[in-house]
Amino acid sequence: MLKVKTENTPGNIITVMFPAETLQNLGISGGDEIDVTMTDDALILRPITQANPNIRQATEKVFSRWDKVFTELAKGTEADK
Repeated sequence: MLKVKTENTPGNIITVMFPAETLQNLGISGGDEIDVTMTDDALILRPITQANPNIRQATEKVFSRWDKVFTELAKGTEADK
């Protein structure tokens, strides 16, 4: 598991800082756009590539349509508890 640091910045913004090497391994550079998907207890970060610039809209469409299903699946089954 990778641990990263957060920092409060002016304007009610919290910056999340990753080691440069980690981002470089994902093909992410400073100033790049990153797709962020929120789940109940996690953030999923993915680089937005030129090959698929509409990934954010597609992701939001899928998650908004299936949000209730994903929420129920995330709860697991009685056997998982």
